[in-house]
Amino acid sequence: MLKYGYGLTSLGVLDALQRYPLQMKCLFVDDGKALTATDMESLFQIIHSERGSNAFQEECQTMSFWQDYLQDGVSLEDILVFFTGCDSIPALGFSPKPSLEFIRHSRFPVANTCDNILRIPLHVSYTAFKHDMDFAIRNSPGFGRA
Repeated sequence: MLKYGYGLTSLGVLDALQRYPLQMKCLFVDDGKALTATDMESLFQIIHSERGSNAFQEECQTMSFWQDYLQDGVSLEDILVFFTGCDSIPALGFSPKPSLEFIRHSRFPVANTCDNILRIPLHVSYTAFKHDMDFAIRNSPGFGRA
């Protein structure tokens, strides 16, 4: 424990903790704030096809499904675990920034947890989109759930 204190002191962190305990708390302790759909939407950099293309139009429809899904899908924490391996947003955010991409060759979403990439499937109906998203997320163990 003494070495931990030395490390914090050498980097100036201990001084900051003592001077600004309330401001620094969120870096060490989960704030307990529930994850919201708005939090999830703001996480992503969305990777679209070329604007005006047929693929772009399909992706826009799927984005609408995605936004609806965040409102009534499985728990937001489960979605987060599916594509990052984390059940909450880190205090300093994710690195790399999560990206949302579209997948054409699968009914189900695909995640790359190392790079924080979520690829969601294109669907023509919200019912099918929701069903396949739910199935994939609920049947994927994720990190720490095996």
